[in-house]
Amino acid sequence: MAIGLAFLLTVPVYAETSIFAGGEVDNHGQGFTYLGLELSKKLNDNFSLAGRLVPNYLTYRYRSGPDLVRAQSPGFYGLAGTKLAWGATSVDLFGGVEYRHTSLKPDVSSSNKGDQVSGIVQGAFDTWIPSRTNFNLLVSYSGISTFIYERGRIKQQVTNLDYKDANTINLGVEQIMGRNADFTEFGGGLIFEVFNIPHSVAFSVRGGYKHDTTFGHGGYWGLEFYKRL
Repeated sequence: MAIGLAFLLTVPVYAETSIFAGGEVDNHGQGFTYLGLELSKKLNDNFSLAGRLVPNYLTYRYRSGPDLVRAQSPGFYGLAGTKLAWGATSVDLFGGVEYRHTSLKPDVSSSNKGDQVSGIVQGAFDTWIPSRTNFNLLVSYSGISTFIYERGRIKQQVTNLDYKDANTINLGVEQIMGRNADFTEFGGGLIFEVFNIPHSVAFSVRGGYKHDTTFGHGGYWGLEFYKRL
């Protein structure tokens, strides 16, 4: 977190700024919401330095003997890293520090309870090809719970192909997977996205099927928002 804060305090005011937010919840009351700020400074056509600050809120459930335990875990992470770009293709590489405070109900014994600080790394790949098709991959690893999260998406632009209108609609599919030593989840769903070109705003609705080792079959849905300032 100190690395991210140092970057945000020292980056020039003419750096590009963007905000992003989102949330996901499943039919068992498990979910993750976040609100983030990113500052990036372009050093040349292919290379940028960037920092992110992301407060977030995580809730999940698991079984401990006869108890079904509900965990509530507000957190915060700060990241610093690089953004590489070649035309319509980009690669993001970030590392930083994550803080999380976890409370359990009922209050069972757990190594994840209370205040925890650890490292976090994230990487992303994104590209648009001439058919107006977008491929995106996100991978994140948290040292607090040794949790690996991976999400892959394919989206297709279906309207405004001549870019004469303000809004463009993209339709897509996604695949999600998360795991650590005690838990595994996987699933996939559909994405509906609207991008407003003049204001550089994107809004998307997503949802689909999810399976996890605690509850088995289920569904999930979520919202996402992005704005370049």
